[in-house]
Amino acid sequence: MDDILDVESVMSFISEIELQVWKPTNPDDIIVYQKFVSISIILGLQDGIIAETIRVRKTYNLKLPDALIAATCLVNNLTLIADNDKDFAKVKSLKCINPSTV
Repeated sequence: MDDILDVESVMSFISEIELQVWKPTNPDDIIVYQKFVSISIILGLQDGIIAETIRVRKTYNLKLPDALIAATCLVNNLTLIADNDKDFAKVKSLKCINPSTV
C-alpha cells in the first residue's frame, strides 16, 4: 500500500466496516489495518453518493456494499484500491488499482 498511496487515504464507511471485521490469517495484520483505518478520512453518506449508488447498482448490478464504495469514489473523484477486479471492472468510469498487480 505504501507504494500506491501518496499522502492520505480516503475511504467509504463501508470500506471501514469491511476492514474492521476482516479476519486475516496473520493476526498481526489486524493491527496494520486498524492503524490504516485510524489515519484515513472516512466518508459517510451524502445525497450525491446515494443517487450514484442507485445508478451504479441499477446499471452494473453490483452488490450494495460494492455499489456504495464505487459511488463514493465516483462522486469524490477518488481512485479505488481493491483486489475485487471482476466486480469493480464493470464500472468503466471508475479508476481502480489492484494492489496485488502493482
